[in-house]
Amino acid sequence: MNEIVQLNSKMKLSEHFTLGELTKSGSHPEVYNIPSHEAITNLTNLSKWLEVLRERAGVPIIINSGYRSPQLNRKIGGAPNSNHLTGCAVDIRTSGMEQAICYAAILINYSEESNHDFDELLIEKNRYGAIWLHFAVRAKDNRRKVMFINA
Repeated sequence: MNEIVQLNSKMKLSEHFTLGELTKSGSHPEVYNIPSHEAITNLTNLSKWLEVLRERAGVPIIINSGYRSPQLNRKIGGAPNSNHLTGCAVDIRTSGMEQAICYAAILINYSEESNHDFDELLIEKNRYGAIWLHFAVRAKDNRRKVMFINA
């Protein structure tokens, strides 16, 4: 099966993050995953936080999942009301729990310093032992939800 070409994949959302990086799907490249203008605006806002994280962590930030179309979200078993559907969330790859906690601390500190809220900051671990940081920022009505999730 041929991989679907994603439109404007090289479009820069910030200095170090592209639209392609925040819309790619490694597990289902055959599924169309093209965000709306509103979702691109949300991804651009989220990229500002990712730039702060990258600068303060001193390492490149690798995104496992960003925007998800409804079709992609269903295919991977995502929550029906996921922030990924609106371009408000990313899953950030980590090398383990220590790095996930470090990233979380950086984002919480930035939120306090800048007086900007986030919606979700979740350190997640799946049944295979993989650990990642789910981070979401909405345009409004952010909940500052912080949790560890062990699936």
